[in-house]
Amino acid sequence: MTSTNATNELHRILGQRLERGGTWAWAYVDASGNVEDPRRQAALKLRGVEESLRASGSDTTAVDVIAGELEDTPGVPSPVARYVLVHDGELVVSEVLPGPMQASESIGVGAVPDLVPLVAHRPIELPFLVVQVGKDGGGYRAFKLGHPATSDDQERISGETFDQHKVKGGFGDWKQPRWQSRTEEVWRQNTAEVASAIDKAVTRLNPALIVVAGDSQARPMLIEKLSSDARKLVSEVPGGGFDETVLGDHTRVALARVIATHRHDLEDLLRTHVGRGDNQAVTGLGPVVEALQQAQGATIALDAVAIGDRTLLALGAAPWIATAPEQAASVPVIGPVPAVCALVRAAVLTDAELVLVNAASLPGGAAAAALLRWPVGPTVPA
Repeated sequence: MTSTNATNELHRILGQRLERGGTWAWAYVDASGNVEDPRRQAALKLRGVEESLRASGSDTTAVDVIAGELEDTPGVPSPVARYVLVHDGELVVSEVLPGPMQASESIGVGAVPDLVPLVAHRPIELPFLVVQVGKDGGGYRAFKLGHPATSDDQERISGETFDQHKVKGGFGDWKQPRWQSRTEEVWRQNTAEVASAIDKAVTRLNPALIVVAGDSQARPMLIEKLSSDARKLVSEVPGGGFDETVLGDHTRVALARVIATHRHDLEDLLRTHVGRGDNQAVTGLGPVVEALQQAQGATIALDAVAIGDRTLLALGAAPWIATAPEQAASVPVIGPVPAVCALVRAAVLTDAELVLVNAASLPGGAAAAALLRWPVGPTVPA
């Protein structure tokens, strides 16, 4: 199983910075504007972030950088969250995260950043298309889960129009079927053009989901014209029309199903390996830490709530993480940090996929588990 979520992206962005230490400051907050007196609430929120950062020991530079980012309005509909990360006074990450908060508010300063919010909002690398189609054409817009929409990847096809209502009496009954046939042919041609554009987008973007909404007669015409690969990804919005609320609700449910399937497949694979005893998976915090120390973890599954307030040691060089000082050998010990933060940091540094799950779904109800890149050795007899 390859890295397909935020840890892969974070490794590219933060890899060298995480390796060289330094001081991090971060803020993950709700930035939704659908509240009473939003300007006042935003000002109060910003003041609270600044006070929390100063109380945590942040220097003025980091406070000013984070505050400057949070002052900007998100520019996307509520609900929406913001995540800002600063390293040694320099802005590293400033993200608008569409949707409701996926983790607890987090504002802090330390040697190891809290990266959990980014992983929570981007549990998998999930590009998807939202398609709207009518009898006169249609189009699509490309999105990526946990990222704000951009205008870079969208296309609108305006097809031929053919107004059947222009034909009234006086032409004879024989004209009506012919006219209707011509009208339907125009619809098919228009939806075929839209389908062609979507097929090209599927090849280019490799989406995991295609949501199709619009006219109840044009939708089946469009889906019929799509390639077999594209049809497998379609989730059709019931009913007709282009109601944005209905479309948004349907898309959120469809995305949740894709994410749930991904998690279920991982959990099922973990249970299978543990049940077989083939040493391709480990469970429990200690064994997962050992796997990360050897860069052996391909996919790490953990429940942040189940791990709770436990701590682990963050190390200044490989193996990056330890449960006790004696595991550090000659590597500098940064110090004890929240276990979840230490695990995410080690996953990023070893390019392991990280999936947030419910401990009840893991073998034995463990708080953490890992699929391995290669099996552990056989158990040594006592």
